[in-house]
Amino acid sequence: MKPQKRISISILGRTILFFAFVLLDFSFAFAQVKKDIEIHFENDSVAVEKGSTFTNFLVIENKSSEEIIIQNIMPQEKYPGLLFYPKNDFTLGAGQSKNLPVKLIANVDFMKLRSNEIKFQASYTTPTATKTESTSFFVHKDENKNIAIYTASYENFINPASPASSILLIIENQGYSKRTVKIDLQSIPDGLEMMPKQQTVSLEGLEKQTVEIKIAVRKQNTLFPEFNINVTATDLLNNEIVGNNTLHLVILSNNRQIARGNEAVSGSNFAEISYNENSSGFNFLQLRGNTAFRVTENLKSRFNIGADYYLEDGRYNLYDTWLELERRNTVLRVGNVYGSDYDYSISGRGGKISTQFGKKNQIEILALENNYNLYGTYFQQTEGSTMMGAKYGFGNAKSFNGKVSYLFDHDPRFNVDTQVANAVTSFLINDKHTIRTEVGLSHEKGLSNKDENAGASMGANYDGKIGKWDIQSLNSFATKSYAGIKRGSFFSNQRISRQFSASQRAFIQYQNSQVDPEFLSFQSAPTQLGNTANLRYYFNSTEALGLGYQSSLKNWNFLLSPKVERQKTANFYTSHELFSYRLEANISTTLGDHGLNLTAEYSYSKEDNKTDWFNSLKTTLSYRYKSFSLNGTAQWNATNVFDLNSYYDVNRNFANYNVYASYNFQMLNNNLIGSFSAGTSYSELYKNLNSNVSGNLEYKISPSWSSTGYFNLSGYKSTAEYASTGSYYQFRVGIKKYFTAATALGNHKVTFQFFEDKNFNGLLESGEPVFANEIVKLNNYVAMTDKNGKVIFQNVPEGIYTLKVNESAGSRLMMDPVIMVDKNINRKVGLVKNIKVSGKLTEIKQAYDVLETDVTGIVVYAKSEDGVIYTAVVNQKNEFEFFLKDGKYDLYIENDKYSYTQPNQTIQVTKEGYSATVIFEYKKKDTTIKVKKF
Repeated sequence: MKPQKRISISILGRTILFFAFVLLDFSFAFAQVKKDIEIHFENDSVAVEKGSTFTNFLVIENKSSEEIIIQNIMPQEKYPGLLFYPKNDFTLGAGQSKNLPVKLIANVDFMKLRSNEIKFQASYTTPTATKTESTSFFVHKDENKNIAIYTASYENFINPASPASSILLIIENQGYSKRTVKIDLQSIPDGLEMMPKQQTVSLEGLEKQTVEIKIAVRKQNTLFPEFNINVTATDLLNNEIVGNNTLHLVILSNNRQIARGNEAVSGSNFAEISYNENSSGFNFLQLRGNTAFRVTENLKSRFNIGADYYLEDGRYNLYDTWLELERRNTVLRVGNVYGSDYDYSISGRGGKISTQFGKKNQIEILALENNYNLYGTYFQQTEGSTMMGAKYGFGNAKSFNGKVSYLFDHDPRFNVDTQVANAVTSFLINDKHTIRTEVGLSHEKGLSNKDENAGASMGANYDGKIGKWDIQSLNSFATKSYAGIKRGSFFSNQRISRQFSASQRAFIQYQNSQVDPEFLSFQSAPTQLGNTANLRYYFNSTEALGLGYQSSLKNWNFLLSPKVERQKTANFYTSHELFSYRLEANISTTLGDHGLNLTAEYSYSKEDNKTDWFNSLKTTLSYRYKSFSLNGTAQWNATNVFDLNSYYDVNRNFANYNVYASYNFQMLNNNLIGSFSAGTSYSELYKNLNSNVSGNLEYKISPSWSSTGYFNLSGYKSTAEYASTGSYYQFRVGIKKYFTAATALGNHKVTFQFFEDKNFNGLLESGEPVFANEIVKLNNYVAMTDKNGKVIFQNVPEGIYTLKVNESAGSRLMMDPVIMVDKNINRKVGLVKNIKVSGKLTEIKQAYDVLETDVTGIVVYAKSEDGVIYTAVVNQKNEFEFFLKDGKYDLYIENDKYSYTQPNQTIQVTKEGYSATVIFEYKKKDTTIKVKKF
């Protein structure tokens, strides 16, 4: 029994020692938790909108039993938009608390803040020590988080005879936060070679960047179809698709090969005439422009024109010219028209009418001839396809919407009749799950050989979020003979990603896309068994499985993604296959005005199932400083299957290089704007060296007139055997006139002219000055008067509005500020300057009183004889001011924090002004300074 007793005593001792340590830890923890003060914001989070002001109160509580001096309340950093925060030291008694206002305005710089956390710290002094506490609150910004992707023109044209062409893609961050996005391009149908097909772009808040895409058409045989390029932007922080668009690309065919200008019609409400000269001698005058105007009170019109006049032959072409009439919810357009969302390429000359009923329902009918020229004498007017179509859109903007379309196409050149019907629906199950479905049917019939094909397409997309998991599934399939844009294509993209933290995410992705179309025979020759010359065939496919890990560290973003990929391509004459193991890495950062992005992809591949493997690498480095950008790309050996068609050397090793720089500028108070770009590329694969320099300028001569200019210098040199060289130049000079924007149908034009009405008669007379450069508000519409005191509000919807003007200068309107807008208004508005009344709060201190007071934020009231009460707030200098009209006023303070010697005062304001300063004297309550005498 004794040994057991010893063991029990030992266990008891250890237990007592353990509890002693636990109690000691608790005492330490309690000592650490206990604080002299508690500091926090009244609201943990605040929702803000751009341009709005907001206030959050900093709450400081004295938890100690002694008096504490609060000092040095400071923001963690210099926040843009910070209007006011308490700066004076003050004393906080035991158990007391104080609410201090922190006021900010959500201007553009504030909305661009990288972090949504606003931090403040405050120092305080106790009888024994000086300490610092910090706190913060979060802002939720109301912003558009989409990435806009577009080109300057609706259509982009490619000459199939050129080795390569380019389009300029504009990537716009519509939000205020910095974004790093991956841009992916897909050819629909497959058949375009695009370089680069994928790249990463870093965008600051509200920043736009222009990306050049090189495009070459792969010639399967004589068919040059029209293409759509599907562009997708993926946010590398969370791997979500944040933007997409479908770009229309027209490959010029025989019945509409025209020499267009270097740029499409862009801008609005202008007319420009220019002279264009080319080194080839192809010189012409060009007229471009568009305008909008009212025909009647209820009928609005828009007009666009594009015309070329060729000097040597005296001939002309009229293209991209149309007239549009709009009445209520109905729009009629004649001239050059386009159709979208028909799952078919539609453009030409004809007419289109659409009408909207309900909130989201719309019907559209169009009929046209597929010929881009509206009219002209330079090119022969060949007969194009006759197209007729109709489309019905339905649903609502939130949970459910869709469209149904039908198109008939009679092509006399190919002698084929085509019909395509397509339907799309989109369901928003909740804010985390979205489903989109699509189905299409088509029929083609050859009118000579009497062969025909029927086809169908279908698609289903899902986008959802389950906890920290994001799931995206994009799927579409079209039979070989489907006559729509997706003819013979299959596309499947499955992505699952998981977010580990705000800056770390991993994903797995599977992609399988292919195009294997089938066409009717050429109707110009009879179909013969075994004769492939009368048929068309090509096949392309890509299948890939990849993983990825993304992380962010302050201003740095990292991506690492291994992938396995198989590519195939085939036509009647050749076929190739490329199997690759790939590793992609991306590093990007922004350091102030500097941006850097490096992407590299290493591949270990083999071709056409051969036993030999080869290495390849493609890397791109982009540098940006403000409006200047520099980009360089290098490629060693084949990185895609299409490179296998173009080998010149037996060993099949090659290197391609490309360097491109661009600069956008605004000078002379934004009167001179323009851009310059220069680039050079060397291809050992294609055995050539290309260089290019171009520039675009516009100088504003007056507010409505500008001079314009453009130049382009290009050089080409072949490095192959029997080398050739060439050069090309083009320049344009023009004059441009801008028109005033027209008022939309159903809206009105409201014009005011503001002047100082010295004799109170409401009339603008000689000697009465106008108010120039003054801010004028019509409800939420804001404008500024010109040098003549005039301001114009365009497109004002019918309704009741309140007019506010010149508040900072203290003027008041001589008219009722409430205005009913039901027609166009042109009115002269007289204002009378109010009289400035200044005041100050002054403390009466006792002897030896060193404690400071804070009267910032105290409200002072001024009550007129007719009972109208005006307010003013005491600023950090203890001052306040009113703008009052002449009359008698009672000035008073309703605040019991201090005692006032004269809390109510009466003043008489006259038209001559009020020069005296109103003084409110105050002193602390219940404070007695006791002085001990020796």
